[in-house]
Amino acid sequence: MSRFITIEHLSAYISQLYSIVSSLLCDHTSMKCVDSSSSFQFFSCPIRLLEELCLTHPYHSLVIQTLQTFHSNYNGCSCKTLLFFFATFYNQLQIIFEKNNQLFQKKIFNYLEELIDQSKLIAENEFSENLFINSDLFSRICRYQTIYSDSLYQAYLYFNSLNPHLSHSELLMHFTNLTHITRVKYSEEKCLFIPGTILPINQSIKGYRRTILIDGYLLEDYVHLGYNNKLKLQQTSRKSSWIYLISSILNEYAIEIILCSGTIDEKLHNDKTIFIGNIPTKTLRLFGENFIINYLTDLTEENILLLNYNQFPDDPLLTIIDKGSTIIQYVPLETLVDIKHEQFVHCLGRFRQILQKNFYLNGSGEFETRLYKYWYDKKETNLSIEYHLAYDCFLQSLQLFISEISHRKECFENNLIDDFESKFDAWKTSIELLKIIMQIDTVLEIVHNEDNCDL
Repeated sequence: MSRFITIEHLSAYISQLYSIVSSLLCDHTSMKCVDSSSSFQFFSCPIRLLEELCLTHPYHSLVIQTLQTFHSNYNGCSCKTLLFFFATFYNQLQIIFEKNNQLFQKKIFNYLEELIDQSKLIAENEFSENLFINSDLFSRICRYQTIYSDSLYQAYLYFNSLNPHLSHSELLMHFTNLTHITRVKYSEEKCLFIPGTILPINQSIKGYRRTILIDGYLLEDYVHLGYNNKLKLQQTSRKSSWIYLISSILNEYAIEIILCSGTIDEKLHNDKTIFIGNIPTKTLRLFGENFIINYLTDLTEENILLLNYNQFPDDPLLTIIDKGSTIIQYVPLETLVDIKHEQFVHCLGRFRQILQKNFYLNGSGEFETRLYKYWYDKKETNLSIEYHLAYDCFLQSLQLFISEISHRKECFENNLIDDFESKFDAWKTSIELLKIIMQIDTVLEIVHNEDNCDL
């Protein structure tokens, strides 16, 4: 059973989004605070803030899902760009769309997408900057947050010292494998680059240990899709129980440490074995991809590693393994862990995106200003009315973006760097989202009361 939901106040909802994202433009260090019934929560990423705010509109979940997908693809985070241009395109086109049919709308959207595709080619050929890595580059990528840029530059110097002829693709692999953890400790924030992989094991481990790597869950009822576990046992006796089976395997192979990407059953206890769960899969691969198993019952002697463990000098609750590399981020308060962790991840993600392309765009509105001038000087007069409406919409949106950031004098920073791919994908995604919303003519809500249903 379902009922129709009236789609009202779309303009008011878009205005809310515009107000939120405009307040975040240029502002790379300040935070928004949401006072819930139980605690204060801090946010600087627009998607996290929107997830927490109770905005009510039938389209809100669609906007959130779009942002979540985009953010997972580009954790350098161009979500502000996506939201800003989504709201701006809507405001520019709303009155036009109300007076015209869907075919007219489709033509405008097609021309907008063509303008963005052409802008991408123009930017790559005329406005992009070649990548030359130095400390200044990291500062500009990190929006002059020196705590983050210094640690990333130290990581770069270390990787370069291992191989002075390191290619950008090899460097990208090192930064992709870089472990990053955030903990509460000092009275002010610190970021330290450490050769080796740091794990929050919370117990003292020293020396070489027989270790196995499990990419999966160490749970009695765990099976992954498509797996036929012929060793699944019914607990009819102690010797046929799952716990007994696991213990027997560990004793047979003298396993001292299990590193597992998923959850480990709390019932497992073995005085000779240390169980460590929730280790990222990329970290397990770093230790030895060919050694990873999905089930403990698949274990052979060939899957066993000898890893060297040591206590981390400045933190007795951390253990370091002499493989890989880590940036450890210390923050003063538990409430700051998530937001500060994500601020650093945005900087790291932005650098990775730039490494993938080997070039970048000048930020601080400089690229948008040059692109605006390019299109303004190339205006054509003998094309269709739909093209001219799309052209005017695109240029006015660029101009509004330039105006918004340049007028925020209190937090505006010159000479920043933007990554190439996420900017254009943000523009295209904002168009795709707007196209979907303009095509929706009915929203249905599932109800369980017959008195309230329409269908």
